[in-house]
Amino acid sequence: MSQTIEKQQQILDAALQVFGRYGFRRTSMELIAQAAGVSRPALYKHYTGKEEIFRAVAEQAIDRLVGQAAEIGREDGDVADRVFRALNLKLEFVTGSVEAGFRGEMLAEVSVLAPDLTRSFKDRHAAVITSVLLAAGDELPGLGTVLSAHDAAELLLAALTGISQQEDEVHVLRTRLRQLVDITVRSLT
Repeated sequence: MSQTIEKQQQILDAALQVFGRYGFRRTSMELIAQAAGVSRPALYKHYTGKEEIFRAVAEQAIDRLVGQAAEIGREDGDVADRVFRALNLKLEFVTGSVEAGFRGEMLAEVSVLAPDLTRSFKDRHAAVITSVLLAAGDELPGLGTVLSAHDAAELLLAALTGISQQEDEVHVLRTRLRQLVDITVRSLT
């Protein structure tokens, strides 16, 4: 890996922590530079501003989450468990990297600053969940009659967005997600 790429990754890793701690609005280039251990001029050699850094952080996180969700989707095992684990990746990322008071702000900022990334993530994540449900085949005889696989995926993702914005303890949010997945899958059996 080149020094430039390593430095950019160092900046993005630091920026994720800063955005998660202070929210988008209160984060400054100075805070990012300090966290990354670089000067502000050095930071500007790599990125034009915090919006560009924010977008790069979001893009990298989205690619990682969708890739991991797709891997989970290809595994064998209980369909509800695979759907839960593929959805839980987003919940764990949000709750693990963004302080509770800034979760709603951060999700809103991504929607405003990078609506194309928001749409891409939703579409790609929905495709993974849809494929998991479709692969379950005979296990879900109600699929298509009660709810299409795509509609079930969209419903689960919309609910996950709401769950991930809550300020409750992580274990409470995880339990709510698990209950939602179980109810949805049970309705299709």
